[in-house]
Amino acid sequence: MTQGTSTAANPADPIDALDDEEDLGALDPLMLSALLSSRVCHDLINPIGAIGSGIEVLDDPSVDDGMQDAAFDLIRTGAHKALALLKFARLAYGAAGGFGAQIKIDDARDALEGYYEAAKPSLDWRIEGDLAAKEIVKTMLIVGCAAADSAPRGGDVVIDGDLKRFTITARGKKLFLNDDLIRALDGDARDIAPKYTPALIASQIVYETGGFISAAISDEEVVFTVEFGDEEDALGSVR
Repeated sequence: MTQGTSTAANPADPIDALDDEEDLGALDPLMLSALLSSRVCHDLINPIGAIGSGIEVLDDPSVDDGMQDAAFDLIRTGAHKALALLKFARLAYGAAGGFGAQIKIDDARDALEGYYEAAKPSLDWRIEGDLAAKEIVKTMLIVGCAAADSAPRGGDVVIDGDLKRFTITARGKKLFLNDDLIRALDGDARDIAPKYTPALIASQIVYETGGFISAAISDEEVVFTVEFGDEEDALGSVR
């Protein structure tokens, strides 16, 4: 049984309402920036907080060696996670490389693998290639992050296909596909929470090429399908 299907920017059913403020609640750039900033801050608050807690322990002259060792471990773990999240955010949300840039596929894989170190499921990246348009990389990372959330009790996430069309499949004991995520992938910005702002951006990227994003859940898996259209001017060249 398949449920919770979303089709965003499907050429057969174009969501021209992306530009319709009444239907989809289009966001102005300042609000989009604020929402995305909130998402990044939310991701970073736990590891940065762990670093701060560790420093507080080290500043206490009364703690014993065991507590100091535990504090160093806390700082080390928090710093490692924060760095991984920042590397991910730089490629997924930032302007890495400038406009029209291409990103190494290896860099994209490394960024997502770093993100998955703190996620419940494991990552199996099967897409090959040398360089990809920055917008393709952003979409791949954003949807890959959403797939991790779809397997909250662990499992595995497989990214397969090529740079024009790929699937990201999550399998695990308990699968989940949030309705707010589906709406964001459909380009619906009404009452959107910071957590799902990246999915809204991904839908916009794919839509501008004439492509589509779909998401479907069954008892066995959650499958995200991304296909870019032929309007490569929106992406730059793809190798």
